[in-house]
Amino acid sequence: MKTDRTLEDIKSKIDIVDLISEYVQLRRAGQNWKGLCPFHAEKTPSFTVSQAKQMFHCFGCSTGGDIFAFIMKHEHLSFQEALALLAKKSGVTLPDARGFRKTSERDEKVRSILHEARDYFSAQLGRSLKAASYIEGRGVTAESIERFRIGYAPDGWQNLLRYLKEKGYRDQEILESGLVVSGTKGPYDMFRNRVIFPITSMSGTVVAFGGRAFDDATPKYLNSPETAVFNKSETLFGIFHAKEDIRRDNRVLLAEGYLDVIVCHQYGFRNVVAPLGTSLTAAHIRKLRTIAERIVLVFDGDTAGQAAAKRSLPLLCQNNFSASVLLLPDKEDPDSFLKKHGGAAFSQLLENAQGMIQFLFNVNKGDKLSTVREALALIAQVGDLLTADEMLTELAETSRINEMTLRDELKKVKGPKPLRTTTPQVRQAGPQARRSEEHLLLSAVLASPEKADYVLARISIDELRDKTVASLFKRIAGMKDHRELADIFTGADDDEKKMATRLSVDPGFDPAFLDQNIDDCLAKIEKRKFDERGLLIERSADAALSNAFLIEKQKLLKGTNL
Repeated sequence: MKTDRTLEDIKSKIDIVDLISEYVQLRRAGQNWKGLCPFHAEKTPSFTVSQAKQMFHCFGCSTGGDIFAFIMKHEHLSFQEALALLAKKSGVTLPDARGFRKTSERDEKVRSILHEARDYFSAQLGRSLKAASYIEGRGVTAESIERFRIGYAPDGWQNLLRYLKEKGYRDQEILESGLVVSGTKGPYDMFRNRVIFPITSMSGTVVAFGGRAFDDATPKYLNSPETAVFNKSETLFGIFHAKEDIRRDNRVLLAEGYLDVIVCHQYGFRNVVAPLGTSLTAAHIRKLRTIAERIVLVFDGDTAGQAAAKRSLPLLCQNNFSASVLLLPDKEDPDSFLKKHGGAAFSQLLENAQGMIQFLFNVNKGDKLSTVREALALIAQVGDLLTADEMLTELAETSRINEMTLRDELKKVKGPKPLRTTTPQVRQAGPQARRSEEHLLLSAVLASPEKADYVLARISIDELRDKTVASLFKRIAGMKDHRELADIFTGADDDEKKMATRLSVDPGFDPAFLDQNIDDCLAKIEKRKFDERGLLIERSADAALSNAFLIEKQKLLKGTNL
């Protein structure tokens, strides 16, 4: 099919390791690559990418697939939207999009409207002397205006609404984008007389907008409401522009506002992001932890800034971030500090940022023992033993309390280890899980599709015990060309996809012994069937059948391993 050729053409031009490395910090692990899963919180990397198979699989949450599956899940895109994004990235021209249309027409329409709105706001900035003067007065350069696509929403109730309707969008579609509000007199623009900051996903797709008032209008900052494509609690301003620098430095600076991020970038600090007027959330942390191991909280030094930093510390510890805190001088933020003192002074402040333990002792107003207990509560949440040990040593030095005493107290904070019960807990299958001969046989075929005909000729699919293995073998048997096993995902259910990706990234056997592995598995399956038949004959109490079976078994034992 033409569509299949297009998919394969895109895959041939985009390496999955290169693609996922834009979102997740990967490290070589044997033949594969590993990192922290971007789809669930974890302390030990179980997210695995196979360059050879061009597949990924997380052994923690069982999410897996190819480049399309990753982009769809990470960016919350429909298949068609992921296809368009990857086609553009690879330089492949798509045929008629109708051939790919799956679902989520609404989401595609919303994104289209948001991009139209960004272009509209951007054009309006150059037409407003007041807006341009404000931006210039805040020290924002022309380069930053272009880089962040800063715009302006003119005063008036339906300017953007009329523009979008002229582009062919309907009222309901525009409402779903979050750009207009439904009032008693009809829909009207949400953003009016405000400087506009487009908010993008990690891939650069516009998902929302932030608007900053010129005067005393309230609220000072206004964000788009949550929509089908925008989740405020997991979106970070500047992440698209900062991700490469964050990954290179293995460190992210977290500021508080749009202009903080923009001005930091202007002064060469391009690993800076900011939440959207909310406290740091677990979703923010998970996203950042996939591309960096260190984080610096850059907050105002007032009471509110201290409180915001303290609220963030438990989340950072739970996600094994090496964290430090930079509290700026009174009434300063990164924007104002950089303009007054320059980049060198800001670099010096970063070098002297406080570790979490030191920060607690500097800002707490209570007695020393209360601060020690608060620090121990944080350390108890750190999963990485080396990081936790380093923090405990720092706590002993700072508090001047014997380290062994602190270790004893930490054990109490963590509580007793749960008793082992007689009933084992069910756990996700992972690289160390024992696999049956059926799983290993399927794994061998996925690793070497040219072996499919040999294996299919020697097994009875209907007699396989594992229903998911059987259904995958049926799919393979129905394919005209077994060399194109990527098609195995077309129409597959969730269980089939999870098993196929897991076995693809972790076959469970040494490829050097592929043929031996296949023959061993076939022999074990045959022996199991033989033993089961013998048990049925034994239960039947048929003497003639029993004698015939015994003779057959003796003959087989002479030439096989049965």
